[in-house]
Amino acid sequence: GGGGGASVGAIQLPAGLKRKLQALNYPELESACLRGEDYCKIILWLEEEKIRLYEKIDRKVLREFNRNWYAHVADYAKELGVPAEGLNEKDVALKLKVLNGLTNVAVHDVYRDKAEADELVVAAQKGSADAGEKQRLTLLIPAVNKLLDQFSLPLLPENAADADTVAALRCIHVRVCPPAAESSGTPFDLDRLPIGIPIDDLEVRRAAAVLRVMHGLELQQLQVNINHVINELQCLTADPKTDARLGRVGR
Repeated sequence: GGGGGASVGAIQLPAGLKRKLQALNYPELESACLRGEDYCKIILWLEEEKIRLYEKIDRKVLREFNRNWYAHVADYAKELGVPAEGLNEKDVALKLKVLNGLTNVAVHDVYRDKAEADELVVAAQKGSADAGEKQRLTLLIPAVNKLLDQFSLPLLPENAADADTVAALRCIHVRVCPPAAESSGTPFDLDRLPIGIPIDDLEVRRAAAVLRVMHGLELQQLQVNINHVINELQCLTADPKTDARLGRVGR
């Protein structure tokens, strides 16, 4: 059945799920776990305080933590679109999936209610007032965004923090230099790429290396474009004519 305490063999909730319950103001967060009545209490609280799918009288089946409790919860979860077939006390992985799914439903319902009531408030990011003065990679953002766009990755905002810029550069690094298979050669290392200027800061040096790679790619494309223009002009004016597909000159 659903009975039993959380003190013996308690399985703690993942940090992400715990943060969602904290955002919902779950009152017994410290004892929240995936065992016994502590698990049952979370499900009951989500229904009674946040989701409210059942009428008050119909919630009785969720309040009675007996051997049929898990079967009732499985039916309840199914009505909310949360897969819960075979839910039982011993299947911890399924219990976690069901709890996470019901918590997501509760978060969605709270968000929708606040949005309809026009009560949503966007909290100001901590430290945003003086963050601009401390940023050292702001000038790199346009160039980094150009690379991100080429790889169809999300662009950085104009006032992106250095940490976000560095994270974007790491994403670009993975796209430019994907991890090599064990059978292949040594992977390309940005830290060893000569950049032509002395830079002590490792992250800034990596950013400069990425910019140098981008510049090299642009020069390579420029050369291809120039060759193409020359070939087109020769096709119009040269005698003997040039056939670039054959790699030779002649009729």
